Amino acid sequence: MWTLKKLRQQDDCRSLRDLLEDFTGPAVLSAEQKDHLAACPECKSVADDMSMSRAIFRDVPASATLPGPWFAPRVMAAIAARESELRQSFEAWAAVPRFAARLTWISALALLLAGGWLYESPKVAQTSVTQTGVESIFDSPQSQAPDDVLPSMEMAQ
Repeated sequence: MWTLKKLRQQDDCRSLRDLLEDFTGPAVLSAEQKDHLAACPECKSVADDMSMSRAIFRDVPASATLPGPWFAPRVMAAIAARESELRQSFEAWAAVPRFAARLTWISALALLLAGGWLYESPKVAQTSVTQTGVESIFDSPQSQAPDDVLPSMEMAQ
């Protein structure tokens, strides 16, 4: 029972608000609607807001509310310009994934070639060092025998 009463009140509120949108004067409202308007605080607030809005717009001249003859073309041109800017921005960023994919493949190929070259280069470098006569720490010839060192030290004294 309570839900039926609440649904009926919501229907009354909805019909009264629809009527208030086209409100021209208090003569349009029936006695039941006037009672509902006095009893319902939400509908009273809506009615006050609408009457205040009408009072504000009553003072505005009618020619100020009408758009000029070039209003629609200017708005459409502004929309088209904005869409063009967004499309160009999107096209610029759409190229980034393609560039990134190509860069990835080129980098992978460069790493593969550099790795192969580095894998083979120590063999080539080692043979060239021994041919030029430069000795490394690890490939040094055997040092002199200790017997050879002692006579040379005696002669020096």
